Amino acid sequence: MSTNLTAHLATAALPAAHSHLSGTLCQGGGREFVTSHPGDGTPLATVQEATPEFVDAAVREAAGAQPAWAATAPHQRARVLRAAADLLEAQAVRLAHLITLDNGKTLAEAYGEVAVAAAHLRAAAGWAATLEGSTLPMDGGTLRMVFREPVGVVAAIIPFNSPLVFAAQKVGPALAAGNAVLLKSPELSPLAAPVFAGLLTDAGLPAGLLQVLQGTGEVGRRLAGHPAVTMVSFTGSTAVGRQVMRSAANDMKRVLLELGGKSANIVYADADLDAALHATVGGIFRNAGQRCFSGSRLLVEEPIAAEFTARVVELARSIRVGPPFDPDSRLGTLISAAEAERVHVMVEEAVAQGARVLAGGDRPPGLHPDGAYYAPTVLEIAERPPDIVYQEVFGPVLTVQRFSGAAEAVALANDSPFGLVGGCWTRDLDRALTTARQVRSGYFWINSYGALALDAPIGGVGLSGVGRELGRIGHEAYTETKTVLIDTAPADAPRWH
Repeated sequence: MSTNLTAHLATAALPAAHSHLSGTLCQGGGREFVTSHPGDGTPLATVQEATPEFVDAAVREAAGAQPAWAATAPHQRARVLRAAADLLEAQAVRLAHLITLDNGKTLAEAYGEVAVAAAHLRAAAGWAATLEGSTLPMDGGTLRMVFREPVGVVAAIIPFNSPLVFAAQKVGPALAAGNAVLLKSPELSPLAAPVFAGLLTDAGLPAGLLQVLQGTGEVGRRLAGHPAVTMVSFTGSTAVGRQVMRSAANDMKRVLLELGGKSANIVYADADLDAALHATVGGIFRNAGQRCFSGSRLLVEEPIAAEFTARVVELARSIRVGPPFDPDSRLGTLISAAEAERVHVMVEEAVAQGARVLAGGDRPPGLHPDGAYYAPTVLEIAERPPDIVYQEVFGPVLTVQRFSGAAEAVALANDSPFGLVGGCWTRDLDRALTTARQVRSGYFWINSYGALALDAPIGGVGLSGVGRELGRIGHEAYTETKTVLIDTAPADAPRWH
């Protein structure tokens, strides 16, 4: 084991077991796999995949526990979520070290993840008692009401890039609405989810309402297709999202899918270029580009294209890539060496198809040979776009294209099968709003990029997903509506026969 990780491992206090059932940590009983630190390949833990029998037991217990939780007063559900948020913050040092060990993002980014996860739980607590039904105007003697009820048992399948954030983003709203949750942990970053579940238990969550299952996509497919699961909430790639939809289709389960992105960040000639520069670089290279809403396509208006691109390249080259625990590192690793190699192959293919490397394009020198490092990469795109312009890289790779006028900017932005987010930079408010309305996406920034509002819904169109998370709409997604009619004068009702 690398001696430089010893102190971090002690701080992280890795869990002794990695699944969570009946309110306690346990093992899944199936195939074993090893999770390693992406910075140098150091093995961290041996994890057991959930067997089919384990999955069935977890679902059965969740279904049994859910009705009592649904009957629990909303303010009591909110109290548990707020207590869990307090525990996350109280254990921020431990959790940040655990995330960095298991995920490879910088320690500063990991601290940010803990803070956002706690904020998600507090937001969900706020909605627990405020998810409203409605009373419609009387229709003659009929009183018409609409109630909101929990969907039941939710399978939440989360990605590796921000495991604590996505656990809170899905589990919080589901529990707030009175559901039970089966949390499928990402196999490439499996350690945060069981610790998260343990903190919910410590906060007072009754046993059976949050189960954690480990394993590959087969475990996710079993969950998505299980007849007792009534909803599947998935964040991940579009390819896996299709599989989730197929698995959920037989029972007509509700699905909430936040999938891939290939988002355009448009910089008009009249923009505040200093602000746009730093947001552009942060918008693609944070978390090593492993964010579904990364601004991976930079569109620059012709009059400023050469100057602005040169500034982006200079700033990208200045980013220090290094060990995730090094406080001087601005960019850590990808999730695995295999992922870093996959990204490099995509860059090489793009170059073969006519793209020109302006920065990066390879592994940075001088780092651990087993680390999953990749340099911040900027690719200039020729007139005929290579495949990489249309593919989600999920790595630190920015493509740059030029445009002339707003119509071409919108056309280029919409030339994608994805539609998750987008952004534009301009001092012209009319042009900004017109661009925002015309770009096909579920979320759009004006003179900003990448800052999410936790009380506003996010989701995509096209290959970027189905449904919305966060905000009122995102919390209502974990409920069903039921219409109830009361005839206040049944004796006066007309007789059919």
